[in-house]
Amino acid sequence: MLKFASLAVAVAALLSHAAAYTTIMLPNSQECYNERMKHNDHFSITFETAGKLPIDFSLLDAYNNPVYSQPHSGEGSYGYAATSDGRYSYCFKNNAPHEIVVNFNPHGPEEEVYLVDHDATPAENEVRKLSHNVEEVRDHFNFMLFRNEVHDSNVEDTQRRMFHWAVLQTLALAGVCGWQIYYVRSLFKVRGVV
Repeated sequence: MLKFASLAVAVAALLSHAAAYTTIMLPNSQECYNERMKHNDHFSITFETAGKLPIDFSLLDAYNNPVYSQPHSGEGSYGYAATSDGRYSYCFKNNAPHEIVVNFNPHGPEEEVYLVDHDATPAENEVRKLSHNVEEVRDHFNFMLFRNEVHDSNVEDTQRRMFHWAVLQTLALAGVCGWQIYYVRSLFKVRGVV
């Protein structure tokens, strides 16, 4: 029971350290991040772009060989167990002619140590899996909050533009009506009707 309690405390500590990162990728650019890993260390990452705009994602091993790539995707997740010691890189590439906001959540070996198999009871293994699933749900919730903030700012901006456009239309309509009244009155004055 003491092992289970210590595992639960470790999982809670790991969940509190989970953090999402956000980067704004310039047009036609690539950004790479590094993670130092040892043999059999586990690493996972989830990512999502604002507006689900497509980017290229790739994971490179310690020898700069591609391990995984996911081209033209607005979101994704991937987990990997290191096959050798060294510095692994994960890269995002923006091939679009505009900026793309990328929100990603990497989980390095120190966060995923609980996924490594060692002498554990079936209950402890299930707690590990459940903890990992809770972490993925939390990551997805953070992405949803991020997406909500982006959509809220877009909605506010659109509403502000619609208000200004409506005011401009109203002024233009009032001006056209005033001009028509003036023109018709001047037309009838020339003819001597008024």
